[in-house]
Amino acid sequence: MSTLSVLLLCSNAFRVRRLSRIMAASGFARVQVISQDAEWTQFPPELGELDLVICDSVHSLTAIYYLRRLCEHYGFFSMIECEALDTPIRWGLANFRVRSGKYSVGSYSELDTVQISALLLKALTVKRTVRNHSRGHAQAAGRQRPASNDWIAQLDVSMALEQQQIVPYFQPQVCIKTRRITGVEVLARWRHPQQGVLGPQFFLDLFDSPQRHRQLFECLLLQGLALQRQLRTRTGGAALVFSYNIEAGQLTDPEFAARVLQQIDEAGVSKQQVTLEITERQALILNMQSIESISVLVKSGVRLSLDDFGTGHSSIMRLADIPFGQIKLDSGFVANALGAKETRIIEAVVGLARSLNLELVAEGIETEKQRAHLQRLGVDAAQGYLFHKPMNAAALLQVLAAHPCALGLLGQG
Repeated sequence: MSTLSVLLLCSNAFRVRRLSRIMAASGFARVQVISQDAEWTQFPPELGELDLVICDSVHSLTAIYYLRRLCEHYGFFSMIECEALDTPIRWGLANFRVRSGKYSVGSYSELDTVQISALLLKALTVKRTVRNHSRGHAQAAGRQRPASNDWIAQLDVSMALEQQQIVPYFQPQVCIKTRRITGVEVLARWRHPQQGVLGPQFFLDLFDSPQRHRQLFECLLLQGLALQRQLRTRTGGAALVFSYNIEAGQLTDPEFAARVLQQIDEAGVSKQQVTLEITERQALILNMQSIESISVLVKSGVRLSLDDFGTGHSSIMRLADIPFGQIKLDSGFVANALGAKETRIIEAVVGLARSLNLELVAEGIETEKQRAHLQRLGVDAAQGYLFHKPMNAAALLQVLAAHPCALGLLGQG
């Protein structure tokens, strides 16, 4: 088994001992601890390569400076954080991570051996995926290259589409109180013939043009609709609502709405069972064409969802501009849901959704504490690893077969 080079940032001696024991028991973690004041000034760490940074209990301003230097100095590594970190530290950590392209493995609330061991295994899997890609491309080029993000730029999107390697994975959405399945989000995965299944963080940015956005969307839509049709046959007419992600700019395509409606009709799926989640990586231009597309889709029964609400261009003004039926609370809010400010913001969003008669779905729930807290705040629906991980079609059918009551909430759109 390969090793995981771990840098533990922790100022509490008891927690250092506990975390060190957990990592020693894993058998694959090589750990350096930064704990004492003098150690924060020693840079770079003695580990050499860096695979994972664990931010546990860091309180001094020096920690902020150190985190920035780590993110700027190293190429790719993963990060795990304790949910009890001070709010300014968590805020800085999250933004450092996003801007430097690092990967969030997850977070933990208690020093629970099972939970932290699972996060360590996940980090090891991420390391293997990145390293395998880097090694494969280096050998193909006739030279050895260090593990970094360089392999991403060499992925061939055209080849993946032509050979049908881009496949849908399905993550159920559930009633946060009963955990009954209420819908499914369709997510992109790259089923690489040598490297296995790749998550979107490794390739989604390569779909960087209107043509690529259309190709990716239609690839997932056609496969998702086929499963919806199969599901209707198996359940005697009942069907789950499937949510498909689109870039906001696709609404300015004169053929977009008609093409979507035609594909839904050809699949024999009810339009009320299709939701389009609008993601605004670039701001939506609400021109005559996009207004027409939105009007045609909503009039035909397709529901629109505002994805990543609370971040980027997904602002409160969008709720006034566009007839959404659903808003999805960004996972960044959910990750920090226990914080005082985040709690107040979520309470306000719950009230806003109810006053506008919108369904509110919280994304990225990973812990029972998050679920219970969001339920107390009035959130009704959710998705995340606490309930179901993204899965292929066969696995989804097995989940639904084992939970026949899930279909009791469906078909009401």
